[in-house]
Parts: sequence; structure tokens; C-alpha cells
Amino acid sequence: MINNLTATVSNDSETLNNICQRCSSSIKQVEDDDVCPICFEQWTISGQHRVVSTYCGHLFGKICIEKWLRTTPNCPQCQSRAKRRDLRRIYCRTIQAVDTSERDNAIRERDFERKTRRKLEYEKAEQQLAYDTLREQFKHLQIENDRLLKLTQRMNNIETTTNESLRLLPNGPAPIPSINIQLETVIKIPEGLCRVLAYVPSHQWLFISQPKNNALHRDYGIKKINLVNNIHTSEYISLHHTKPIRDIQLHGDFILSCSWDKTLRIYNYIENTSNLVCECTAQVWSCAWNLDDPNIIYAGLNNGQIQVFDRRQVYQNETLSLSSTSPILCLEYITKNSNFNSSGLLVGSNDKSGFYQYISNSEHHFYELPLNKNLFGLHYNSTTNHLLASFRPQSNPTRYELYKLIIKSDPSFNISLQLIQTFIGSSINLILSRSKILDKNFQIYIITSDNGSHGIELWNIRQSIDKPSFKLSTQCDIIDICLTQEYLCLLADNQIRLYKWT
Repeated sequence: MINNLTATVSNDSETLNNICQRCSSSIKQVEDDDVCPICFEQWTISGQHRVVSTYCGHLFGKICIEKWLRTTPNCPQCQSRAKRRDLRRIYCRTIQAVDTSERDNAIRERDFERKTRRKLEYEKAEQQLAYDTLREQFKHLQIENDRLLKLTQRMNNIETTTNESLRLLPNGPAPIPSINIQLETVIKIPEGLCRVLAYVPSHQWLFISQPKNNALHRDYGIKKINLVNNIHTSEYISLHHTKPIRDIQLHGDFILSCSWDKTLRIYNYIENTSNLVCECTAQVWSCAWNLDDPNIIYAGLNNGQIQVFDRRQVYQNETLSLSSTSPILCLEYITKNSNFNSSGLLVGSNDKSGFYQYISNSEHHFYELPLNKNLFGLHYNSTTNHLLASFRPQSNPTRYELYKLIIKSDPSFNISLQLIQTFIGSSINLILSRSKILDKNFQIYIITSDNGSHGIELWNIRQSIDKPSFKLSTQCDIIDICLTQEYLCLLADNQIRLYKWT
């Protein structure tokens, strides 16, 4: 049997050699891609030498590869494992393989270049956005810098003039200037329910909180009044409050507003975009920015608590409790300055007031202020370090007390009040108006609302405190007061009155 197998293999080898010898004469006439790599003879589409493919994809004549696999179980081309049952017939009349390696390489390079270009375009867009943002910030800072330079130059000129005037005076205090206030214009607000004034010195804009009726619901926002050249109302800005606004505070390009709808909102009045909405646990009566860290904002609630929010985390950080059941009527943040060596939040309610010293990382230390009950307003002037406290009448008329804040840090921190003057106002106080400390013509004035005569009263702290230095009849009850570069602005329920003060 072994001899027979050996003889068969020998015969097959001789036969294969004979086939290869017969095909050698046509090798020069046929391209390598058109012939069987075993016998070098052209493929056929039928018969024993029709073209077939192995599992690895190489092409051979059927009879040639079958004889090859009888002796060697590997592909003649790549030496991969090959079997007869894996042979597949190829139905074609001619096969010609095109060398596309250069094209494939070019396509790969093209795709890589496209990917790189898209990445660079994305990085360019990011850099352009960052550049535009920085350019806008630089523009605002440049405007603010120019304003501060003009203000500094103006203050230097005033100081020089004042020193020269004082040098020329013989003896005794400087004379007290007379007050001349003339009505410039009245802007009616038919919707009424106005409550708060805010002034933007860099743009000379005046903001007034007011409602606006529409077909679906009442919306509460602010009306912007442009004080440059011809006074006109520019536009109404919706702050999306559903109930009356109690307070608005400005910082940079942002408005912080609070409302009885239990929300605290931040709005960018330059870009006209809403930035943040904070849900509070009760009606909000007052609000304030942390001027040392503007990411922290405060909401004074109806239940005597102050909620603290962090804009970066968009949730409540902590609650400061005043241990009072009265609404937090006043919130004002005081920054460290030459007159006041600390930073913190000034808080006032009807029956308790205090100062929350800001340490860091939202840490606050409370110090109670010795103020009487029936308080309805607090206003701090950082230039003079004066604090004005307003008290509602009970059996006595309305009372305004002017204090100086005093800090003692040795051996431990403490804050106290030094009473400077007490001003007696009207015996009628129907609304919670805002009294202010204003600087005008190198004088310090206390301006209060007089509900008895429907006007305002001005007190010069250098004059006798028995009666006001000036009384102005407005024929309406004044709620808020603001002093701009050119005007004394008085806000009533349904109008804003602008006065020239010379």
C-alpha cells in the first residue's frame, strides 16, 4: 500500500511538472495578474482550469490548486491554511487588480488633514469667543476707568477750590449754602405700584420697579429712563416676577431683584439675559450683593431669616436667623474702607437689627446693634461712615437718628453706634419710604419723606435740628429717593419726579 501511495505521488508530481512545462512557453505573452500562479496559464471561465478562490482570497486554476492541496495543505501564495472544501468559483470573464495604494494613502492623508483642520477651526472659534469676551470686559473697564479718572479730576479740582476758599475765609466755619430745587420733569407711570429706584452712573440710566399688564398675566419688571440729553423712557425690561418687586440692587452689568413671589433673580441689563433664579422659602423683602465676593447674594425674608445663595453652586448655602418674626426690611453690604475696618451685612427689621461680619467661605459672625423697635429703614454712607435709622411713629412723630459706626478690635471684635443727631419728622407715616444720606455741594443732607404734607424734608446736619433746612411739596407720597449727577429723583406710586438741585 505504501508503495502504491508513493507511486501515485510520483505520478502526480510528474504530471504537475509536465503542465508547468507546457505553460512556460506562454509566460512571456501573458501578464502575471491574468494567469494561474501555479501553472502560469491563463484562467478560463469554465472547464477544469476555471478560476477559483481560496479562503484567504488568492486566485488559482481549479485543477492546479486541487492537485496542490493534495500534497500541501497551505496556500501557494501566502502559506495560509487552505482546504478543498473552502474553494469558491469566481464568475467573471476577466480579472484585473489595480494598484490603489497611493490613492489609499492620499485618502488617509486627506482625512487626517480634514480632522486636523476641524480641530484647529474649533480651537480658533474658542479663542475668538474668549477674545471677544475679554474685549467686551476691557471695553467696560475702560469706560469705568475713564469715568473714575474724570471723577477723580473733578474731586481734585473741588478740593483745590475748597482749600483755597477756606484759606481766604477770615475765621469761623464755612457758610452753609442755600438750597434751590426746581422741578424739571414728571414721568407718569399709569400702572402704579412703583417701589424702588436704582441709578447706573456709567450710563446715566435710572431704573424703576413697576408692573406691566398683558393679556395673560401681570408681569413685574423695571422701566429704564435715559437721563442723557432729552430725558426719555427707553424700554420696559421684564424680570419675570409674578408679584410686586420689593428691592433691586445693582452690581456691574447685573440687577439683583427680589419679590413677594418668593424668588430672587439676577438679570444682565446690558445683554438682556436672565442669569439666575433662586427659590426662597418665604416672601422676599430685601436683597443684597456680597461686594467682596459677588457670587454670594442675600435674600431678606418675611419670616425674619436671611437666605444665602452661591451663584456658582445654584443652591442655598446657609440661613442666617435674626431671631425675629418681623420681615427683613433692610439689607446693605458694607465693604472695608478707611472709615470702617471690616466687611459685612447690615440687617434691619422692625424689632431687631445687627451686623453680620463676613469672614470667608460664607462664614458670618453676628453682632446686634442697639437700635429701638419700630425701625422701617437703614441707610449707610461709606464716605462719611454715617448710618441713618428711620423709626415709624407710635405715640411720637417719625424719628430719624444719625449714627457713626465704631469698630473695636482689641481685645476682640465689636461694633457699636455713636449717636450724632436725631431729626423729628412728620407724625404721619403711611408707607415704608426710604430715607437717604446724600452728599451735595460739600454738605451732608438727610432727605426723608413727609406724608403729612405730601412732600420731602431736607436736613443739613450742620444746621439746627429743630426744623428741616428745606421742605419740598410734591403733592404725592414719596417712596424712594435717588441723587444722580444732575437730578434729585423722587419716586411715588405712579410717577417719577426729577428736580434740578443748584
